[in-house]
Amino acid sequence: MHYIKQLCITAVVGVLLTACEKVIEVDLNSASPRYVIEGIVTDGTGPHQVRITQTKNFDESNTFDGIDFAEVIISDNAGNSEILAYAGDGIYQTSTLEGVPGRIYALRASIDGETFTSVSAMPEPAVFDSLYIETFTTFRDPVKIPYISYSDTPGLKNYYRHILYINGLRAPSIYINTDERNDGGQLERALPYFRGNEEDRLKAGDVVTVELQTIERAVYDYFFSLDQTIEQDAATPANPVSNITGGALGYFSAHSVQSNTVVVE
Repeated sequence: MHYIKQLCITAVVGVLLTACEKVIEVDLNSASPRYVIEGIVTDGTGPHQVRITQTKNFDESNTFDGIDFAEVIISDNAGNSEILAYAGDGIYQTSTLEGVPGRIYALRASIDGETFTSVSAMPEPAVFDSLYIETFTTFRDPVKIPYISYSDTPGLKNYYRHILYINGLRAPSIYINTDERNDGGQLERALPYFRGNEEDRLKAGDVVTVELQTIERAVYDYFFSLDQTIEQDAATPANPVSNITGGALGYFSAHSVQSNTVVVE
C-alpha cells in the first residue's frame, strides 16, 4: 500500500513541477450576465445559506457583486418552509429550518421576474474513521500529505466531497470521490496539498481539518465538471453542469457532514 502511495505521489509531484507553454486565442466577445446560485443545507447547526451573484462581461472587474433583491425560499418534504433573510454580500440564510438526512429539500429563488428552482435529497452521513498525515520523500524535501479513511454505506451509489482546511483556511482544490469500485468498503483518499511556495507546504504544528460531505449524484457531477473546466486549457471552457433549473449557474446541495482534525507532527 505504501509503495503504491509513493508512486502516486511522486507522479503527481512530477506533473506539478513540469511546465509547458501554449498559445491560446481568447474570444473577448461579451456574454450576457447570468445569475450564480450556491445553496447549501446540511445536517449541522444552521443557519443554512444561499448566495446569489451575477457574472460580468470579460472587460469588467472579476469581483462578483451580491444580489440583494431576490426572494429565496427553502422547503422540505416534511412540510417545513422558510423565506430566507438577507444577510449581506448576496447571502440569504435560514433561521429555523433544520437539515435532516433522508429529507428532500426544494430551493426556489425569484429574481427580477425570473424563477430558479432545484431539489436535493440529503443522504445519510458516512462514518469518518480517520484523518492522518503521510510523509513522502520526493525529488527534494519530504512532502506531507493528508489522508482520510471512511466507511461506505453498502447497497447504495454514494458520492462524496472533501473540504480541506489548513490552519482554518480552506484549500482551493476540489476533492471528490465515489464508491463505484468499492461499494460498502473502506474508502481511502489522499488530499494532495501543493502550493507554488514551499513555505505553504504542510509542516509540523499545522492544524488540518477535513470535512467529509455525503452528496447527491447531481452535486458530484457539478464539482466533477467544475474541476474539468478548471484543468482544461480551452479558450472558451464549458460551464459546469448545474442542478438548478431556469438558466442560473451554480448548484444546490443538501448534504450530511462529518469532520475530523489532526495536528501535523
